[in-house]
Amino acid sequence: MNKKRVIALFVAFAFLSLLSASTMPLRADQAPDPAGTTVSSPEQGPSFIEEEGYGSASAKKSIVPMILIGVGVAALAAVLVLVVLKTKYDIVGTWTLSFNWELTPDGSTEIEFLGDKKSGDVHLFGSKTGTYTVDSKDVTFTVGTGTVATFIGKFTDKTRLSGTMTNNEGNSGTWTAVKKATGTASIPGKDLTAVTGARTLR
Repeated sequence: MNKKRVIALFVAFAFLSLLSASTMPLRADQAPDPAGTTVSSPEQGPSFIEEEGYGSASAKKSIVPMILIGVGVAALAAVLVLVVLKTKYDIVGTWTLSFNWELTPDGSTEIEFLGDKKSGDVHLFGSKTGTYTVDSKDVTFTVGTGTVATFIGKFTDKTRLSGTMTNNEGNSGTWTAVKKATGTASIPGKDLTAVTGARTLR
C-alpha cells in the first residue's frame, strides 16, 4: 500500500510539472514579432510562404500542451483506480460466519480476521486456528487444526462474503459471512467439530 501511495504522488507531481511547463510563455527569441514592426529593408520582410510556414509551426506547438495534459490525466486516473478500487475491500475484523455442511447444517459462529487487507491469521474462540489471503475480491482462509477446512469465496459487497468449503476428510458445503459492526453483541454458535476439528461451539 505504501508503494502505491508513492507511485500516486509521483504521477501527480509529474503531471503538475508537465502542466506548468506547457503553460509557460515562449522565450523572446521564439515569440512572433509584434504587429506594426518595420523592417530595415524589403529583402528582410517575411514572404507569404514564410508566414504560412510560421503559422503551421505555431499550430504544431499548440498541440503539445494538450498531449501532455491528456497523458497526465490518463496516468493519474490509472493510479487512482489502482490505489482506491483495489483497497476498498477490508476483511480485517469480526464476522458472523453462517455455514451449511453435509454433517452440520444451518450453523453459525463468529470468526475474526487479524492482519491486513491482504493476509493474516484467522481466530476462533480468541485463538489462532488458520490463515487467510485476499486478492481483490477473492478470499481464501482455513479453519481447524486436526481436520482443516478450506473456505474459498469472494466479497459480494464491502461487508459480505460467500463461497464454498471443503475439508481434508471429504466433506463439503457452502458458507456466507457478514461483517459485524463494532460493539455489537456476540451470537451463539453451533458445533463445528465434525467439519473443522475445532472445539464445540455453545
